[in-house]
Amino acid sequence: MQGQTMRMAAMMICGMLTSVLMSGLMAPAAHAQVHVNVNIGSPPPVVVVAPPPMLFLPEPGIYVAAGTPYDIFFISGRYYYFYGDNWFWGPGYGGPWTYVTYRAVPPGLRKYKVKQLRAYREREYRVYRVEGRNFNGKHFYANAGPGNNFKEKDHDNGKQKGGRKR
Repeated sequence: MQGQTMRMAAMMICGMLTSVLMSGLMAPAAHAQVHVNVNIGSPPPVVVVAPPPMLFLPEPGIYVAAGTPYDIFFISGRYYYFYGDNWFWGPGYGGPWTYVTYRAVPPGLRKYKVKQLRAYREREYRVYRVEGRNFNGKHFYANAGPGNNFKEKDHDNGKQKGGRKR
C-alpha cells in the first residue's frame, strides 16, 4: 500500500509539473518595445566682443573663426560649432545651434580631426596677427545673425594691388 501511495504522489507531482509547463508554453507571447531618446541639448552661447575673423584654411578648404576660444567653422553656407564631442550647425556664429549627427557634418570637416583643424587655425591666425591689415589670405568677418550674408574681405585693402590668395 505504501508503494501505491508513493506512485500516486509521483503521478500527481508529474501532472502538476506538466500543467505548469504547458501553461507556460501556451501563454500568449509578450512583445517588448524599447525606446531610447537622447537629448544632446544646445551648447552654451557663443559670446564674443566683435564678429570674429573667419580665416580660410587652404589645407581643409574651409573657413575657421580665429581669435576666439570656440571651434567654429564655415563651409557650404553654414556655420558649424564643435562643442563637447558634438557637432552643431547654425545660421550665424551666434547660433541658434542645432545638433547634427556626425554623418551630417560636411566631408571637409569630417575628413580632419578637430585637433588638426585647431593646428591649422593657429598657424593661419599667427600670419593674420603679424600681417594685420595687410593680411592677404582669404577671410571675412563672421555673421552673428541668421543667414549666410557675408562679404569676403578685400585682399588688397582697396588699393587694387591684386594681393595673393593663399
